[in-house]
Amino acid sequence: MRFKNLGLLTLLISLFILGACQDPSTIGLDVNPDLLLNAKVVDTSTIHTKLVREDEIITNQNNKNVLGYLDDPQFGKTTANLALALTLPTVNVSFGTNPIIDSAVLVLPYGGAHYGDSINYTAQVRQLDELLYFEDGRTFKSNKIWLRKTDIVGSKVFKPSYKDSIIIKDIRVGRADTVKKVIPQLRIPLNNTFINTQIINAGTANLASNKAFADYFKGLHVSLDQTSIAANKGALMLFNTTGSGENGARVDIFYRTTNTNGGTDTTSQSFPINGTFGSAATELAWNFSGTPVATALSSTAVSNPVLYLKSLAGTKVRVKFPYITRLKSLGRNIVINKAELIFTIENGSDAPLKPIPLIRIHKWDIADQPQFLPDENASLNTLGIGFVDGFYNTTSKTYRLNVTTHIQDLVNGGVDYGTFISTYDVVGQSNRLDIIQRAILGGGNNTSGIKTKLKVYYTDQR
Repeated sequence: MRFKNLGLLTLLISLFILGACQDPSTIGLDVNPDLLLNAKVVDTSTIHTKLVREDEIITNQNNKNVLGYLDDPQFGKTTANLALALTLPTVNVSFGTNPIIDSAVLVLPYGGAHYGDSINYTAQVRQLDELLYFEDGRTFKSNKIWLRKTDIVGSKVFKPSYKDSIIIKDIRVGRADTVKKVIPQLRIPLNNTFINTQIINAGTANLASNKAFADYFKGLHVSLDQTSIAANKGALMLFNTTGSGENGARVDIFYRTTNTNGGTDTTSQSFPINGTFGSAATELAWNFSGTPVATALSSTAVSNPVLYLKSLAGTKVRVKFPYITRLKSLGRNIVINKAELIFTIENGSDAPLKPIPLIRIHKWDIADQPQFLPDENASLNTLGIGFVDGFYNTTSKTYRLNVTTHIQDLVNGGVDYGTFISTYDVVGQSNRLDIIQRAILGGGNNTSGIKTKLKVYYTDQR
């Protein structure tokens, strides 16, 4: 393999242009004059980028779930509520003799991200009015609206604080109570009468097994009071809805019982939430009426100049390379050494809301099923997500995706059934809810200096 020298490459390109009576832009290629000094780089000029709606996502069977309400002038209003099923601490739960409730609290450990305004919010808890049961393996999509009862059975005014540990009272059986430090968490007090009626006095049969308890109790629904959130304000928050013990999501019930000596013991029981196994789901709603997103989605043009990429079953971008096979015209046997697909964010769109930290790329197969690009497919001896990249660069304000093998396949005549940019791993269905941000990007036909680019490094093997 060798690189063409500058004079020979210039001659060949000149002959090609003169012979075809075309300049590079008419075949979809802009050859960067500065980079011709290295005689091996081109920036393609014709890339179609079309904004489309993302498919609904499965929101249970995750480690994390989302709670929040965000009114974004560019993207509209996003609502995220929680549906939570409780599991028993053990089979045949007993609360002892003459149980008297002291307090109960819904504990939701923060999941490491808060996107939006750091202001006071009011969380409200209601009882579900339909079954959320996980042991049969069923899944629930993000557009499912969960039935819930109207009565509020718990509430808490709070400011998101996902980095700060808190101090709580530690109730100890047979010993004096004390205090302890716990991981960052939202603790929502629950109504004592509700817990006493619905759980402590649920009856032996309803507390015999997880299925019996789920059929009886259904679960809890958590939302934010939107009436207390001003226009163009709000936040989305990640919570860990799994785990165990003090680090897990759960309902803690503190109560007193009569012991065998006729005295009183103070004790507690915890009802875990096992989100990984499906007992927590996120209910998502998105109203983008009258926003730039609505205009972009309704456009019939083949390409959008501005791309509004949104997580949480929001949007994705379909990318097309209509003239990619004409790279062959630059030599007799073009080999792609490296190809980068580059997206640049719109000026000023990184504040106050930061862009998505990572974008993902996948393609469709002949059956319109998502597949990794060859560049990310470990079975083809490539290096995975680190090699493909897609992480946001705060200095250049760009995302770069390594698509070398994918572009080589297309240059060689491979069929592009669809190439897509998304906010999560569509193929592996991982981190569906871990990304809660959005980004505004320049599209393939953007004229403001931030258009999508495909930079190709190549050699010509004879």
